[in-house]
Amino acid sequence: METELPAINRWSQFEKLVFRFFGLYLLLYMAPTTFANFLWDGMVNFLAEHVLHLSNPITIKPNGSGDTTYNYVQLLGVALLATAGSITWTLIDRKRLHYDRLLYWLLVLVRYYLAMSMISYGFAKIFQTQFQFPYLQRLVQPIGDASPMGLVWTFMGYSTGYNLFTGIAEALGGFFLLFRRTTTFGALLSIAVLANIVALNFFFDIPVKLFSSHLLLMAVFVALPDIPRLIRLFFLNKPVPATVTPPPFQRKWMRITRIALKVLIIGVCLFGGVYGKMQLKKYYGDTSSRPAIYGIYKVDSFEMNGEVLPPLTTDSIRWNTFIVSNERYVTIKAMNDSIRNYSITLNPAGSTFLWSTSKGSIGDFSYHIPDSTTLNLHGKLNNDTVNIHLKKIDHNKFRLVNRGFNWINEYPYNR
Repeated sequence: METELPAINRWSQFEKLVFRFFGLYLLLYMAPTTFANFLWDGMVNFLAEHVLHLSNPITIKPNGSGDTTYNYVQLLGVALLATAGSITWTLIDRKRLHYDRLLYWLLVLVRYYLAMSMISYGFAKIFQTQFQFPYLQRLVQPIGDASPMGLVWTFMGYSTGYNLFTGIAEALGGFFLLFRRTTTFGALLSIAVLANIVALNFFFDIPVKLFSSHLLLMAVFVALPDIPRLIRLFFLNKPVPATVTPPPFQRKWMRITRIALKVLIIGVCLFGGVYGKMQLKKYYGDTSSRPAIYGIYKVDSFEMNGEVLPPLTTDSIRWNTFIVSNERYVTIKAMNDSIRNYSITLNPAGSTFLWSTSKGSIGDFSYHIPDSTTLNLHGKLNNDTVNIHLKKIDHNKFRLVNRGFNWINEYPYNR
């Protein structure tokens, strides 16, 4: 009696080449956020000077913007390294029939990386540490002066409910990616969420285009093995067999270690997502403590070096509006509508604060609050002595703040 041998899975040369390139590309792309970015500095500077021939050296490193020149040149470096690596890999490993095991572990790495990113961003929306309610500066800013990115931040930050909706969807997509049986659902949910995020980033010029696009690419990559089954089910209306998910480890100690590591990773994600974001919300969120001089103030009188400055609309020195949104920054709008932002260091005990810019300290002020609607400032602004009398504006009277939610609208309230 003959025994039927199991069929050997064979990959085409094209499939193997594509796997080698994208496997290396994704691993290299994930590496900069895992290891120190200085490892890439040499390659980025070399490519900028000798390959791209940029007119100026790259001095701005990755920061709050993920779409810097450095990021784009770094991405070119990742693509070049992946290309060189895949060619070398092909030359020394031409006879291998398939990469089933490597594909499995690559999918594990990608889905965990994607899951942690989705959970982190999801909790940032749930606790509204990414998008806060519009700052006082936003309330007095003409909408035409807002940047496209600022418009999105105002739109998202306004609604706690929409933050919860998008944050829960994002975090759930990441959570389902952590388990093999729900990986496909997590990938599909992540694709839906990330497609909207990528669209916002591109169409509103938000500088997270590269990172969000790669997260979307990873979600598609994770879902790719099940695409034929999904097409057969949803478009051909034909039955599909269940995916066979054999245990990755046969030995008991390996299975126990895998479970322990999974529990640890999930615990870290939840701890970072919940506790970390709660701490951020405490110090920077909508419920963070506010200084005694918090508010929007209109300048009643402005005296400089003993001389009262008239409220001329062409004056760039005399203040028109003084805005304090938190304990760290103030915004001043001059009579000619020019806007200046300053860092401050408050000393509530002495009713004083120190002014500073990126170039250093520019003076100190003492403040006095005679009543709930009045603020008096006295101190040094550069080399000038100023006395300023201000009246507080009730920011709750802004339509964006007091409109609220209404079940019934007899007419559209579009203002």
